[in-house]
Amino acid sequence: MVGEWMMDPIKIPWFRHPGSSWSLVYLVRGGSRPNLTEGSLSAAMGCFVQGYLVELGWIWVAAVDGAIGRDVFSQVCLEVKNCCGDRTRSCFEGVNKCPPTNVEMFRWQRPDDFPPGEPSEAVIWDAIDRHDPRGDADVRDRLEQHQDMLQGRDVFHSFFARSPLLPECPPESVGFEDPSQWVSSLRLQCGEYHPLESSIAPVSWGTCDILEPAADTAEPVGQSGLLSHRQLQSTPLEWPRDSTVGRVQSPVSGYVHWARYVLQAHRSTLQTAGIYEAVYASLFDYGRLPSSWARGLVEFWDAGRGTCWIGAEEFTVTLSDLQAVSGLPVFGHHFEECVPPDEQLFQRVPSADGDRRGRSVLPDVYPVALQHYRQTFRASDLSRRARASMPADVWVRSFLQEGYLSTVGVSLHDPFGLGLQRGTVLSEETAEPTFTSDCTSPGLPGVREDLLLVGFLALWLSTFVLPLRTGSLRCSVLLAASQLASGQRLSLAPAVLARVYRVLRTLSEASSLEVRDLVLPWQYLYAWVHLHVQGAFSCLETPGYFLQRGYPTVLQLFQASSTLESERIRLFFFAPQSVTDRFALVHQPDTVSLPPHQRGTVVVDGVDRRGRRTLLLRRQSLAVAEYFISMRPGWLCYRAGAVVTLEGYQPNRVARQFGYSQATALDGRPVVPGVTDVLHMETVPQETRFFTAALTWLHLLRLGTGSSFLLAQPSSSTGVSFTRLTWVRLSFGPALEHGARRYEPRVRELGSSRGRRPRRGSPVATFERGTDTEAHTTARAAAPSSPRATGVAPEPLYTETVRSPRRHASSPRASSPRMPVGVHSSPGRASSPRMPVGVHTSPGRASSPRMPVGVHTSPGGPRESSPRLRSLDPTSFSTLDPPDDYFCPAYPGESSGAGADIVAEFTFFPEGHPTDFAGPSSAPASFPAGSASPSTALEGFEYASEISCHVPLLPDSRSADRCSHTAALLKDLIFSIDPRSPASWIEFVPTADRLLGVLASFGVSTTELVFWESLCRALEYQIRRLRDLSVLRTRVTLPELEERVTRRREAADDTHDRFDSSAVALRRHRESTSRMDTEVSELTTRVRSLWRDIKEVMSKKTDVEERRGRRGRLTSREEQRYLALQQEMVAADSSLTQAVEELQTAQLEFQTLDEITVQLESLQARLY
Repeated sequence: MVGEWMMDPIKIPWFRHPGSSWSLVYLVRGGSRPNLTEGSLSAAMGCFVQGYLVELGWIWVAAVDGAIGRDVFSQVCLEVKNCCGDRTRSCFEGVNKCPPTNVEMFRWQRPDDFPPGEPSEAVIWDAIDRHDPRGDADVRDRLEQHQDMLQGRDVFHSFFARSPLLPECPPESVGFEDPSQWVSSLRLQCGEYHPLESSIAPVSWGTCDILEPAADTAEPVGQSGLLSHRQLQSTPLEWPRDSTVGRVQSPVSGYVHWARYVLQAHRSTLQTAGIYEAVYASLFDYGRLPSSWARGLVEFWDAGRGTCWIGAEEFTVTLSDLQAVSGLPVFGHHFEECVPPDEQLFQRVPSADGDRRGRSVLPDVYPVALQHYRQTFRASDLSRRARASMPADVWVRSFLQEGYLSTVGVSLHDPFGLGLQRGTVLSEETAEPTFTSDCTSPGLPGVREDLLLVGFLALWLSTFVLPLRTGSLRCSVLLAASQLASGQRLSLAPAVLARVYRVLRTLSEASSLEVRDLVLPWQYLYAWVHLHVQGAFSCLETPGYFLQRGYPTVLQLFQASSTLESERIRLFFFAPQSVTDRFALVHQPDTVSLPPHQRGTVVVDGVDRRGRRTLLLRRQSLAVAEYFISMRPGWLCYRAGAVVTLEGYQPNRVARQFGYSQATALDGRPVVPGVTDVLHMETVPQETRFFTAALTWLHLLRLGTGSSFLLAQPSSSTGVSFTRLTWVRLSFGPALEHGARRYEPRVRELGSSRGRRPRRGSPVATFERGTDTEAHTTARAAAPSSPRATGVAPEPLYTETVRSPRRHASSPRASSPRMPVGVHSSPGRASSPRMPVGVHTSPGRASSPRMPVGVHTSPGGPRESSPRLRSLDPTSFSTLDPPDDYFCPAYPGESSGAGADIVAEFTFFPEGHPTDFAGPSSAPASFPAGSASPSTALEGFEYASEISCHVPLLPDSRSADRCSHTAALLKDLIFSIDPRSPASWIEFVPTADRLLGVLASFGVSTTELVFWESLCRALEYQIRRLRDLSVLRTRVTLPELEERVTRRREAADDTHDRFDSSAVALRRHRESTSRMDTEVSELTTRVRSLWRDIKEVMSKKTDVEERRGRRGRLTSREEQRYLALQQEMVAADSSLTQAVEELQTAQLEFQTLDEITVQLESLQARLY
């Protein structure tokens, strides 16, 4: 008897034996495919073909003995050929050559009394190998038998709550038609609306780029439902003191040691998974960030639109924003939290190396991690009811040695604790040290390296990325941690953003602010605020190493501070133009790492000839693909166990964040099949729920759509359409105006009580109608900032003024032994060696060691007012007779003493002070960009002039002529400077120093000497800048450089062309050598397609026949019922007729009775 090596042969009992020599007839199927039904031989062959004939490889139909049996066997083969085509001829060429065998297949059925953890993997494979002694069975049938034996097994004995993985949906499952262009042009009238003005000011009219879907139409006028707007109708909004909203978790003990080891030992794995920078950012503690801005987001969050209202505009956390601040990937395999059943946990598929047992679909370390979680939970004597999570410190102790369980402080300037001093420039060796043999593992003995990595990533996901409860770790994240540990890229950003949207929705819609157990990665939201609100946080200097390599923006918030004045923050959200002295809006921060050469170009999301998505082919194209995904509307999905959370994502409502103009946004989210209310997914059946989640993931991350989109420039001018602003004024105007009027007096009182403190560390924000001119300085251009105090706003970059000696007593500039020009002390008081130039002190008052040049203190009286600093050009004045208005007043700041009044006679440039305490030095806002100001210095550069200051001598009769002659020499020296000729300025500093000394010795006036000294110092600074220019040392001109670039570009293009030609030739050669293999592959594909069509047709035929049979049975029953009801109807009609007749007879008789009664009464009456 010829047997088949498949799992489950089907015997045809209805086949008539042609004779005594006929043994047995078998048709083969795999797994749970339906058995053959009785019918003709052609029908049997058709059903057989329906069962994925191509997956069986060989067709074993019958085992025959004798001539009659072979005739029947030939007929069977002929029928199969007729059904499958001539290309299956090769399947029958060796059928007569196959030797007989007596191997029997087996069908697995789990016994009722079987232990839940049985059979084990060893038992399963022993059974399969026992039924495949020769090892020539198809691997897919072996794996299918393995899958059948996993049904109903639970190796963890119901310790975990199991739920299946999301189904894999084909791309064609998404029935959504993408537009041809996601960025289109529309003629708009743009304007500006300020709540306190109650009017819309037209700004411009022209063609603008908008983000689809949008139009210049008005939305239906509604009523504001924001939490802050609702609170305006009752008592002011106050949060409870013990509220956890906005509180960031600090790392648990041992986390820093663990993270440092993982970053060193598994750097390549984390980079492959796209989370290296995100894990790096978790090294630092953000637990000290104040929660004032988090509460502002909650109060002004629009749950229905998924946006935050700031004034008359909407802002939101987009996917690109979240990636910029956190480093989490947008594109990848969908993220889900669950513990799948055994048939999915241990599922195996054929491997590329030909292993007879295949490979596991999920990482091999995943079951090991689940077992470790189970053992740790049982060994810790935790509550049996809370198996889904455990304390994070318990999880850490189960992995790390005792010596690594301490809490370690981390600095941005020394992330790995190498003992670097502050100010040391970070390099790759110090910021990202490589793993060496000296690095010891912090893990306990016996803990596998891959399990150690999974344990850390699970802790990172549970406490830093997606915390659901403070200080706890969930077993459901072990699946994602195992996938990340194997280098698989997961789409983490959409899941995190879905969770953020849902928690903000819950908080904003809550009737009470006493809300608990709503934990979020608030550090990401604070970093988002830092991106879009200039001045919201005062940050320390961020090393340039992290800025150049595009590390997450959340790094800049390490040890940052912010204001605790909730009234000022609420006023900013109501009317941002009212607090421009502290905060400024930034619509499009330049933090997205897009290729610079693609900025301002149109990119097409297409598919090449091989079916590959073009956005994923080239270098740096993944960033473009993720940015494109963040521009499209859709649904954000977060799945945790049996719970599926869906939140709408509408970036077209915040088009200005992408560099486009804002029109009226239309709803571009697709219809969710089978779901009527996305906020209550628990009412949807589980199968539909998971299928919907898989479809939303597929729709959000789809690529190869053929649509085009524009990558806007970072400095693109944007605006808001007049139509949309009109709708905002009608819908939100009253609430915005009410809130602005309520909080503006309170903020004014705060400013008057504390004094107006100038802003530190950020430029002055200017606003012009019709332009998007909010200047924003992120940490990409960070400079050392001053020491911060809670509730103190940043200081503007004005010219340095009088400072308190207490704040700058340690300044090396202030303690310089070099005495400036023109120091005059009061009678009876010795001149301080630290006193600056031209300082006159009143009797009885000590002079400030930080007072600049030419400042005179008056004995008393009110402070003299001085005009505002103007842009001055020192070369426009006469050298001997400067104008009377040539002076620079000191800006109001911190007083040097109680009641000290300052009149600035000439304070053109400040004294220097250490970079550890000083803000970035730059020219005032009123100076032109190219002006040579002594206060202009490179960021972080400790500027100290080499030009000495001289004490003037007593003048004589010839001093005027000498001064005039020396000034003329100094003027000629200045005009002789040629920036392109180093010989003309190489000796400028010593020469100017000598001439200034001569001027001082000739008794020149202090004002003129200070003027020349300031001018020489400005030139000295410019010469310092010239010394750093490499083009002056190499003597290379711009045309030469351009020519060099042209030559190299031509060489590169030629190399690319030759490489392309070589690739074409290589491809042609490979195609010519493997033509036969390609033809076989094409034929196999056509056979698969044919069999798939036949299967579909036969399935439809069977379904129609079944429905026809059911319909026939229903018809027969309905006919019987019809006849019975017809008889009942005749009987009912006859009964009704009889009853009617009886009623009519009774009515006549009663009428006769009445007549008789009347006549009888009349006769009786006659007797009386």
